[in-house]
Amino acid sequence: MWRSDELDSIPIHFILCTERTGSSLLASMLTMNPSLIVASEEPFALYFLGKYGNIIAWNESRIKAYVDDFFSLFEKNAALYFEHKDRFTQCLMAHAPILNYDRLIKLTYLNFYDCDIKNKDSIKVILDKQMKYVFHKEEITRLFPSASFLILTRDVLKNIEAKARRGIDFFSHPYYLSNVWKLTYEETLRFPRTQILTFETFISDPEAALRTLNTFWGVSFESSQLNYQIGFSALIANRKHLLSPQYLEKITDFHRGILDTSPRSKQRTANPLSEKHQAVILKQTSETNKKLGYATPSTPIKLNLWDRLSWTFYRILALLFRPYLWRAYRLVPLKLKCIIRRRKKEYAP
Repeated sequence: MWRSDELDSIPIHFILCTERTGSSLLASMLTMNPSLIVASEEPFALYFLGKYGNIIAWNESRIKAYVDDFFSLFEKNAALYFEHKDRFTQCLMAHAPILNYDRLIKLTYLNFYDCDIKNKDSIKVILDKQMKYVFHKEEITRLFPSASFLILTRDVLKNIEAKARRGIDFFSHPYYLSNVWKLTYEETLRFPRTQILTFETFISDPEAALRTLNTFWGVSFESSQLNYQIGFSALIANRKHLLSPQYLEKITDFHRGILDTSPRSKQRTANPLSEKHQAVILKQTSETNKKLGYATPSTPIKLNLWDRLSWTFYRILALLFRPYLWRAYRLVPLKLKCIIRRRKKEYAP
């Protein structure tokens, strides 16, 4: 149990990124540090603000309603990454006399990972790895005014090739994927108190990257952070009885690690980018690349009318399916969100 001053002293910071930038590997390494806990991309703090943000007096019925809403909206991996529902409820009930929205959110973050897997007594910093918060800068900086933001990025060409192999977006055309990349990092660069980490720097020297990040967040480096495989294996073993064989196969394949070069069973074969596509993408993303510390081509090509029309078409699609869609979903009432999530879970294979 935490006292109110202990909760108030724990800062919340964010890792902003797009898919296939090494974020899962980084989160696995960071959470091996006993002073850090890294949540798994659940945007509850933003979604619950309207319903629960102004509640001062918390009783049993309100806490149970919050817990039910949380598990209804938990977007991914609840059985793997989050504390048991009854333990979570008991934790909030024990803290009911001191609860406000800020402390409620911190206690929710602190209930990521089973307490049998992650000792919470020494947590000094909460980290949240997020893609959706990228497009909600005003709300997030207002809700977390002291937060710092790590921008985790990757070379645009390598990033879109990796996304195409995994088939994880609405469209796989390189102009669409590169526009998603550009929109994401244009937004992240608008956040205050940022630190940039490139995938390439991280992979080339993980220990040096972790030491820099730990300093950024005010905690000491722990050698255990390099033994992330042990932590993930323990997590799987602890929750295996709650997971279906199909889910186990999927999550294990996904988290085999970027440093593992053996082929993955669910990975698609992606067509290599043509020289023309590469040249257009590098020209259209050059300013963002430069701000992120990447070199830009010295002799960019001149775009013809078809190049410009194609790029504009896929930029419109990227706008529709990223910032516009995610911002629109943010405005959907919480009750309707819960109904949508329940329906999706009912029809999930």
